[in-house]
Amino acid sequence: MRFERNSVIDILRGIAIFTMVAANLSASLLQSDDKVLIFRLYGTFAAPLFIMLAGMMVAITGVRHASFWHFLKRGGLIVVFGCLVDMLVWHIYPFLGYDVLYLIGFCIPVVYLLSNYCTIGTRIIIIILLIVLTSVLQTRFNYREELISVEISMLRFSDYLGVLLSGSTLQRFLLDGWFPVLPWLSFAITGSVLGSLLGQDYSFASKRFLATGIALFSIGIALWLVLNPQLVMREGYSELFYPPTTGYWFAATGLIFISFYCVECTQRLAIHAVFLKLGHASLFMYLFHQAVLVFILKPVGFLNSQPISTFIPTYLVVIAIMVAVGYGLEKIKQKNKNLPFIVRFIIGS
Repeated sequence: MRFERNSVIDILRGIAIFTMVAANLSASLLQSDDKVLIFRLYGTFAAPLFIMLAGMMVAITGVRHASFWHFLKRGGLIVVFGCLVDMLVWHIYPFLGYDVLYLIGFCIPVVYLLSNYCTIGTRIIIIILLIVLTSVLQTRFNYREELISVEISMLRFSDYLGVLLSGSTLQRFLLDGWFPVLPWLSFAITGSVLGSLLGQDYSFASKRFLATGIALFSIGIALWLVLNPQLVMREGYSELFYPPTTGYWFAATGLIFISFYCVECTQRLAIHAVFLKLGHASLFMYLFHQAVLVFILKPVGFLNSQPISTFIPTYLVVIAIMVAVGYGLEKIKQKNKNLPFIVRFIIGS
């Protein structure tokens, strides 16, 4: 297997960041009346794409780094960054809401074990079981729309420990936090299946792969229309996965497969240069846009609850800055080949 950077993966990772930024900025900066269905759809598929790519990279690099410790350490570092974002950016206690970095950090060592000890067929069976189990448990225990985001200044540490060690927190981790294990782990395992197929020289530009994506997407849309689940907004976040339903899983997975096909066939187009710069340093870009939102944009009063006509230019300016930063990081990496590990981990090696 080749270990040079895969431009298709980097482009897709950049697309995930590109659309995720809009969804995250809109929670605070876009007025509720403008969060119409088409806008909610725009940012809805960034998270599963990001998570699926994370699982895919574990399967690809697992051949080179054949050590559970390697992936446990990387997963642990991502969880640490999730905690730091909660505490330093949002000023809330960690391990209560379980944002996406917690999920990715948890998934990395789990997916490594599954990739090494389970065949592709076995992993597909596990994915199906997770999807079914999610639906059953969401019905059995009720998917709680409200979240606990306790500011550090509002609760004593001893009281925080009581909340943290409660069964309620365990349910958020497994079932109804921002990104609970069920069903989001199934996206990471699906990514590992794609990574294993890529290692066997499978081409995502095949018509069979495209047909699979279209079939999955069609099933998902049909389930959405038939079941018509109530999809809420959480604290201003308007993605259509609160809760993540079975229909959502099929629609998101199918759309991601279609995206793989399209990017594989068009990866040499100049427009993808923008996504490459975002995808080459995806962790940094995630941390960067969160900091820009909280420390620069939110404090400016008139930028909060904007109409869509001014929100879109704000969003595009943030993206332009991030792309410029991406070019700067690329130059830093080219001039400094022996950067400390933690720096390479954050900005991408």
